[in-house]
Amino acid sequence: MNRAILNEIQKHNFTELYKSCSHPRERGRFLAFSHLASGKTPAKAADIIRVTANTMYRWIRNFQTDGIEGLREKPGRGKKPLIADSEREAFRSAVIELQENRSGGSINGKDVLHLMKEKYGIECSLKSAYNHLKRASLVWISARSKHPKADFEKQELFKKNFKAQ
Repeated sequence: MNRAILNEIQKHNFTELYKSCSHPRERGRFLAFSHLASGKTPAKAADIIRVTANTMYRWIRNFQTDGIEGLREKPGRGKKPLIADSEREAFRSAVIELQENRSGGSINGKDVLHLMKEKYGIECSLKSAYNHLKRASLVWISARSKHPKADFEKQELFKKNFKAQ
């Protein structure tokens, strides 16, 4: 590692970045660069944080080209949602409309699956349907159901006068 890169690394406080970072992969990179800033070789720093030397050298190249941002986690990892972000509001509206047009009871996951197949041509698992509902901020968590003829005043009076045995 040449002197210019080492000087550039030593300009930053990677220990503070390590402590303040919440993403585990970024924390590992910042910890490695903290060791580099303290004078350790790339091979020794890689050994300390248990990555290969090639990985360490790739991080150094990323730092050379992009600075601190080259060490940050990039978006785009993992599987993309079946319903794009641009269609999320339309999906939300369709689910709400489905619920409003339902006579009696609430819709369930199978109804959402059917909607996704009919409207968007997507066949997925029940878990994926619930994940899409969550992304669209449509999670119906209801409290224990209450009988429509329940008398809450009588219930409270009973609770107040009931003596635990």
